[in-house]
Amino acid sequence: MVQADGPSGLGGGEMAKATKTAKELGTKIMREARASGKCGDLLSVTVLGADILSSNWKIGTASSNQDNPNHLLSGECRIALDMIVARLQTMYGLAAS
Repeated sequence: MVQADGPSGLGGGEMAKATKTAKELGTKIMREARASGKCGDLLSVTVLGADILSSNWKIGTASSNQDNPNHLLSGECRIALDMIVARLQTMYGLAAS
């Protein structure tokens, strides 16, 4: 990783994040969500562009409930995804497609 210079040019800025494509991030999130054992109802994850409020990428999800495709994911899965995504957002930026 490369450290960005702060305003004074003395190297006091944040570390630059590694980048991954939306597909790479989505695959990583799905793998970790499945491994958590809490997301049996998760069908897919789509990594979206930057969120206006946080300037970071976000995700969209689909439930495996075929009777109701608008069915919300279980609370356990949403919590697991929040933790996974928050950690990965600190590690990876979204690569330009």
